[in-house]
Amino acid sequence: MDRNTLIGIVLTLLGGILWGFSGICAQFIQQQRGITPEWLLVVRLLSAGIVTVLYVFFRMRGTMFRIFKSPKDTVKLLVFGILGMALCQYSYFRSIFYAGAGIATVLQYLAPAMIIIYMSVVHRVKPSWGEGISVLLATVGTALIALHGDFSKLNINEAVLFWGLLSAVAVAIYSVQPVQILRTYGTGPVVGLAMMAGGILAYGAWPLHEVPGTWDMWTFGALFGIVILGTVVSFNAYLEGVRRIGAVRGSVLSSIEPISAALLGWLVLGNTFVTSDMIGFVMILSTIFILANEKKAN
Repeated sequence: MDRNTLIGIVLTLLGGILWGFSGICAQFIQQQRGITPEWLLVVRLLSAGIVTVLYVFFRMRGTMFRIFKSPKDTVKLLVFGILGMALCQYSYFRSIFYAGAGIATVLQYLAPAMIIIYMSVVHRVKPSWGEGISVLLATVGTALIALHGDFSKLNINEAVLFWGLLSAVAVAIYSVQPVQILRTYGTGPVVGLAMMAGGILAYGAWPLHEVPGTWDMWTFGALFGIVILGTVVSFNAYLEGVRRIGAVRGSVLSSIEPISAALLGWLVLGNTFVTSDMIGFVMILSTIFILANEKKAN
């Protein structure tokens, strides 16, 4: 395996692991501390956007805002920020709010299949055998972990189905749509500015007139996990990985997220594993080796 591919795989996995941690934090902060999805979305995007933009600005200086010299790429940036960043996070928070992180994660990880269909229809790019098998393994493995093998839980109401499928569409958008501008302008500037754009739009829809919920050290800790680890670090890592290995492979490997959430739930919350969880772990982890070996063979 070449170095670029290895780095891409590691970064994508890091993004997925941190998203799993962020999902647990989001469920806790909404269901246990009364923080609304709208408030969380605005604070997450604006805070993470400001942190990322400032960091990249002091590193890159004059090249930070180079994308605005191209009207076409500026539009792509805004589409990414609104339909990718903001829509993905809000729809995911909404599905967590209605049904918890398990169901929300299952629905969101229909995204790899959507990406393959999109690439096949629009770009006439057929998935490789490894990509096809990996999508199937990742989807079933995610469902096994999130539902603990009880597929009767998939009898969900229309609101959960709507927001969950919408989050999958948004994941597909932010995995495919920004690849060209990521390669042209770099991951940091694109991600930071897109977060700012999505955050400003969200603030226009839901101004922060008051702070909801109950606040203690656990609330602040969970918010740090969501904003810094689960947004600034995770999105930059994932999208840099996608830039290196492509949208299909990136979206499949990010299905490490439910494993991360399950293990953290075991460590922090004392959750237990059942046989179906272990089978799901093996199915998802096997996709890493399938995709890595296929890339090596090519």
